[in-house]
Amino acid sequence: MSDGSRPDFLARNLEALTRGGQAAVRDWLERAPRPSMVTEIEAADGGMVLMVGGQTQASRRDPRREAEAWLTRARAENAGAWSGRLVLFGLGGPWPMALILEERPLAVYEPDPGVLQAILRRHDFSRHLAAPAGRGLLILTPWDLARNPEQVRGATVLVHPPAQRRAAAQLANLRRLAAGGRRGLASGTNRPLTIMVVPPLSGGSLPVASSLARAVEAGGHTLHHLDWPARFREMEQTAHRTPGAEAGRLIARLFEEAGQTALQAASDGAPDLILALAQAPLDAPNLARLREAGEAPLAFWLVEDVRLFGYVAEVAPAYDALFHIQEGLIEDRLRDWGLGRAAYLPLAADPDLFRPLPEDFPNAFRADLSFMGAGYPNRRRLLADLASGYWSRTGRPAESFRIFGSGWAGADPALRPHLFEGGRRVSLAENALIYAGGQVNLNLHSSALPRPGFEPGSRFVNPRTFEIAAAESFQIVDHRPLLPPLFAAGRELAVAESPADLPDLIDHYLGRPEERQAMGRAARERVLAEHTYGHRLDHILASLGWTAESETGPQA
Repeated sequence: MSDGSRPDFLARNLEALTRGGQAAVRDWLERAPRPSMVTEIEAADGGMVLMVGGQTQASRRDPRREAEAWLTRARAENAGAWSGRLVLFGLGGPWPMALILEERPLAVYEPDPGVLQAILRRHDFSRHLAAPAGRGLLILTPWDLARNPEQVRGATVLVHPPAQRRAAAQLANLRRLAAGGRRGLASGTNRPLTIMVVPPLSGGSLPVASSLARAVEAGGHTLHHLDWPARFREMEQTAHRTPGAEAGRLIARLFEEAGQTALQAASDGAPDLILALAQAPLDAPNLARLREAGEAPLAFWLVEDVRLFGYVAEVAPAYDALFHIQEGLIEDRLRDWGLGRAAYLPLAADPDLFRPLPEDFPNAFRADLSFMGAGYPNRRRLLADLASGYWSRTGRPAESFRIFGSGWAGADPALRPHLFEGGRRVSLAENALIYAGGQVNLNLHSSALPRPGFEPGSRFVNPRTFEIAAAESFQIVDHRPLLPPLFAAGRELAVAESPADLPDLIDHYLGRPEERQAMGRAARERVLAEHTYGHRLDHILASLGWTAESETGPQA
């Protein structure tokens, strides 16, 4: 809608998109809300300049003259390629696009639909948008790049500098596709590889990185496990305790130093593959430097709930391959980032850490009913209801229902008698003892929702499901949509469809030790056959072009 002082060309431009065969772009723009972070300001010459996230995207004084100077430099820097395909990355106003279109066709990739909406509202590009393919203005969307990366292969990428700062990962993705697409291992590679594993500094994916590193060595490959200096972890912890802008400066310094460390490690080790785990301290500029410094493909395994970690959108497009644990939930989001090659890869277990234990392990970890995990809101409510209602009526001692893990401060008083050592954090080694000591291990997936019910919306199957199974222990797990292909309910584990099912299931299996033991054995056999980190590593390598060396070597 016009603001009354300037013409509004948006409807005309959208209609021209349809006539020019770009109806999908029109749909993308129409369904995308115009974000409040994109605002228009008037330049001194009367033209329009955009601000995105409070940052001006072009000169307020004379945006046209600035665009002319930029175009002169771009033409000189790309003189040999100027007659070929051009892709302009990022917009801050209409002039860079308008000036190029005066002399030749152009493709534009602006990943923020709000920026495009604003420019198409204030400048009439309908003649160029309605032109036949290859003769006017082609607007590329992240979905276009995901579905058909060939359309930018071999193109010369021109960069609008402010867009490079606000969308570095998308630029890295575009440059990667223009240079020939995602990197992979040489087709049919069957030799042992040199693999650099990049862990986070802390968090839930840290043990996954360690297990993956062990799988690299067990598979006969050479491991370069990036061991971050202790001071990096101290910097991270300090930043979390520091308010305001100073925290941002600490994180920026941490990422800068982490990037230099990773670059040096890659230079020293000459890896065939760089494999980063969720929350690894690598931002898009760091990933671009790693790409420029060598030929190793960059792979990322997102072993976290993408809904809780916004940083993924900032780095994911810079990787050659992305693996995630939330099939059916995030594929559309990945394509919105321009990622057409992403794959579901569930978590797993490390059989070196989780295995059957002899009967003489410490009694402190034994319980009839055992739960291990942090005190998320849904768990607090559900377990409090279970303790104050069902468990109190069984006549069993309070200590025979134990809750292990941290984050239970301020929990319902009904839970206090069940907390192991007041709710202290337990180690990974203690986890194996907890699973072995529980006659019935209760496995409830976490949720930030305060209600006590199950929350299958995040979809992924947590690592505890695989670890309890690897320990040859019995578990009751809440229903997850992605669970059935991984484990057989009723044969390898028990599944509760709702919290109301828990009392009957617990009673049933507490009274049937032989049935529990048989299910535990079957679950461990399933893990060893299908769900170790060695299996996950081989899947990653196979997707990048590696094949098993022999029948006795690692299996793809």
